Amino acid sequence: MSKHLRIAMIFSSDPSQAGGVQEHVFYLTKELKKLGHKVDIFGPENNIIPYLNYHPISKVVRLPIPNGNWGNITVKNDEKHEVSEIIEKGKFDIIHIHEPYIPFVNWDIYKNTSAIKVATFHTAWNNDSIINVINPFLPLFKESFSKYFKAAIFVSKIGKKKWQYLCEKNVIQKIIYNAVDNKAFKPIKKNKNKIINLLFVGRLVNRKGPLYLLRAIKKIISTNKNIKLTVIGDGPERSNAEKYVRDNNLGKFVELKGEIIGKKRISYYQKADIFCAPYIDEAFGITILESLACGIPVVGFRNESFLEILKGYPYPKFFVNNGNVVDLSKALKKLISSDEKRSEVSRWGIERVKKFNWTNTAKETEKLYYQIL
Repeated sequence: MSKHLRIAMIFSSDPSQAGGVQEHVFYLTKELKKLGHKVDIFGPENNIIPYLNYHPISKVVRLPIPNGNWGNITVKNDEKHEVSEIIEKGKFDIIHIHEPYIPFVNWDIYKNTSAIKVATFHTAWNNDSIINVINPFLPLFKESFSKYFKAAIFVSKIGKKKWQYLCEKNVIQKIIYNAVDNKAFKPIKKNKNKIINLLFVGRLVNRKGPLYLLRAIKKIISTNKNIKLTVIGDGPERSNAEKYVRDNNLGKFVELKGEIIGKKRISYYQKADIFCAPYIDEAFGITILESLACGIPVVGFRNESFLEILKGYPYPKFFVNNGNVVDLSKALKKLISSDEKRSEVSRWGIERVKKFNWTNTAKETEKLYYQIL
């Protein structure tokens, strides 16, 4: 029988909002617990997700990033104790740090704790992204990263392609894909409706493309009045999105719902007819899996991670060049007008996501833990 481990799971993404990293940590830790491990989660305060054994150890400070995203750094929220001291007292077998490059709390933990460490990288960027300016600098940190970490996990091939230069030969590198909760995210029988329901789920930042999508909607309604776009998520671009809706009289066709999590959020997927993913610089995109699991076809911008996840997609032309609003609107129109195409993609998606499940993700992660121990 394999040893049950004590695991410290560390992340820095803002837990007051939904997001890919937040969901990854939530589902991965649930599955690791089912495997018999003791997991403590350490992250920023103000969490809205029902994590197991959660310890708020930091505060989030948001910063703009050149590719139109908003990132963050974390600072400790308790002046009396260093975060690394808190972790060290837990006597963990494994310290698993998500996005270890984010300052400053992550840095303190991996430099000043003694347990064996694993890193997971959740971000990536396309070959034409402005973020490529950092590529030549990554090898400069190889020695430092490899000194502290025994293994690096990447959530996609494109993630490994970008971050592998931090790893010396002694660091085990492993691609372990994100996944979807197939029991919760599942299709339901929908009533025939004259209105085609479009759905966007994501942080309202430029990198996720909400304004590109709204511009596409403006073009579509010139000929198609039978659509309704629901936008779920919050972020710095929300005020700009609301202004665009007002200024262009889109109130009848667009509804910004703000942040929604849990079962209520799943119901929006299940009611949707088309999922809109005008994302740029993605490493994976859990929302893509969630929509496909609910039988919802996807239209969006073409990025390397989508080409990887959606290999074999029946209509690859539904993914258009980044920022091309005209082609995005044309792709949406084709899917809006064809029940047959939507049904075909729905069947394909439900079958495709079966290979992405959290049980397998947790077992692969567990296997890596044992390997480095």
